[in-house]
Amino acid sequence: MTDFDTVTSRKNTASLKWDKYRDQDILPFWVADMDFKLAEPIQKAVEERVSHGVFGYTVAPDGLSDAIIAHLQNEYQWQVDPSWIVWLPGVVTGLAISCRAFCNDGDEIMVNPPIYHHFYDSHEVDRHEVVRVPLCRKEDRWTYDFAAMEAAFTDKTKLMMMCSPHNPTGTVFTSDELQSLAALCKKNNVIMISDEIHCDLVIDKSAKHYPTAAACPDMADNIVTLMSGSKTWNIAGLNCSFAIIKNAALRDQFRAASQSIVPIVPPLAYVATQAAYQEAGPWRAELLEYLAANYAYLQTELGAVPGLKVESIQATYLAWIDATELGLDDTQGFFEEHGVGLSSGEQFGQPNYIRLNFACPRETLVKGVERMKAAVSTLA
Repeated sequence: MTDFDTVTSRKNTASLKWDKYRDQDILPFWVADMDFKLAEPIQKAVEERVSHGVFGYTVAPDGLSDAIIAHLQNEYQWQVDPSWIVWLPGVVTGLAISCRAFCNDGDEIMVNPPIYHHFYDSHEVDRHEVVRVPLCRKEDRWTYDFAAMEAAFTDKTKLMMMCSPHNPTGTVFTSDELQSLAALCKKNNVIMISDEIHCDLVIDKSAKHYPTAAACPDMADNIVTLMSGSKTWNIAGLNCSFAIIKNAALRDQFRAASQSIVPIVPPLAYVATQAAYQEAGPWRAELLEYLAANYAYLQTELGAVPGLKVESIQATYLAWIDATELGLDDTQGFFEEHGVGLSSGEQFGQPNYIRLNFACPRETLVKGVERMKAAVSTLA
């Protein structure tokens, strides 16, 4: 059994997550990386590669594509050809390259708030227009407002950028929802960019992730799928992601737009990613159980706090919390004043919400929750 309970200090390690509040008594629950050590197979693989001592320019090692393809087949019954894979140093890079590859001056890109903030700023501001069509709430989950989307498509709309599972709402879209979305995009000749970085983090056992391109074969030639092992296996700082692009013409456009501006993937990132997909499946299974228990704890404890609503999520380790009833002008700042660092809903396009990363040892989470309870009690 993996020990997820032991607290590993990340202070003085140049951690983005922890250094934001350096020398302050504020516990960080904001950016999406985990406070857990690597799975042993990944740690071992990285150490063995380090012992070689030479770190020149590197290509994807033999077996890496096969490991990913096997994972996608086993988990999602998605058959991917190795020629479809384009290596990237990050999924956000893939969003930005897609805008440059597939959009001309004056073209529109559709996004659906609330959504990960990089969806708002991956385009070229002086060349492209971002059109926001908000998600809607149905049966206690967030999903697409198909009627509003259909009304918003124009001749200028070239891309629809989405994340599935969804960040920050935690929705795992059904195959029917994805097919409805793809039908709209096909009707309007719009390319779909599907960020699926959280696909291996489904914590609701009644939900199932469907890769958009697999669920929508009629649209697959116009879908770019962006994936990475970075969130699932906590290797985001190593920088290895990949695009899966079936259409050779789109793939060539994507590669051309990457030329001279996208760095190659570093050697340790390749090694860690291969070990993750090949050998760290059991660690992931234990992680999902731990995350589900942490989320259940949050629902029980914060769900009982007046003014806070912990919304139901199906995937990710990011709780989406409605704090509207607290009536605060700056919800994030309020909790920071009480020692808890959260992500502000405003950055995702949903004011009065907060996002809480619960991928940490239970001890850390309990401390954060107790501070949040104490903070809200001061408003009474």
